[in-house]
Amino acid sequence: MKRRFIPLNAKALLTPSFKNADTFADLVGDFLTRLPTFAPGRWGVIEPINLSLSMPEIREFLQCGSSNIMWKRNVPPKGWGVFRKRTNPLRGPQLASHHLDVSVEKNDQVLDLISYMNHLSRWAGVEYAHCDTLSLPYVDVAHKNGLAPYRDIISIYTYMLVKALPDVMWFQIFGPAYVRLIGLDKILSAPAYKVEQLGPETVSVQLSESLFDLHDRYDEVDIVRKKVKQHLDDNIFFDPRNEKDHVYRVPQFEFPE
Repeated sequence: MKRRFIPLNAKALLTPSFKNADTFADLVGDFLTRLPTFAPGRWGVIEPINLSLSMPEIREFLQCGSSNIMWKRNVPPKGWGVFRKRTNPLRGPQLASHHLDVSVEKNDQVLDLISYMNHLSRWAGVEYAHCDTLSLPYVDVAHKNGLAPYRDIISIYTYMLVKALPDVMWFQIFGPAYVRLIGLDKILSAPAYKVEQLGPETVSVQLSESLFDLHDRYDEVDIVRKKVKQHLDDNIFFDPRNEKDHVYRVPQFEFPE
């Protein structure tokens, strides 16, 4: 039987700035320890990502002051990702992040990644995180709400969230700013498959049992997505039917050093 791999997109927007090279290296080292399922084989700051580096070499490499480091895995489960320090471009502060795009064939691999995201929320602090897949029925939806502007990959940035939250994802972590915006009790009572309080002001919401559901029974999961969105407050989420100057309710992120 032919093996089936599906695309998995995940990203954690992190509370600390990771401005210091040592703390930034600690973030990378924690990934290698906590998520060996996706351990990279190559590293770099621009394409091609082709450096073979041990963790001590990565730590030394980051002393050059780079604001990001990319990784790539060329054996199943294949994938790539990028760690970024917090930046301050003209559009406003952009939270530090770890972005991952991988291919998975087993639900256990997805659970490993969710466990890593949950761990990040406790170890470092997460303002927002998500895990989803660009299944065929979702491509047009994700294009219209800005999640997949080129129809090929899902991605969320801080500059998007300060305008509106694009959608309810298959799995997401709402950090302190979102919990204060929406309300802890309201998030905890969301009509989803699994809702878990990870900290005093941090909650995860998962729409169905398996990420593969979005490829195998999309309509059923989409019904849950819409119910959760309505429950949390539609005016938090981007609606392409609204006028361009429509004002959404948005979180007030804090940017501690």
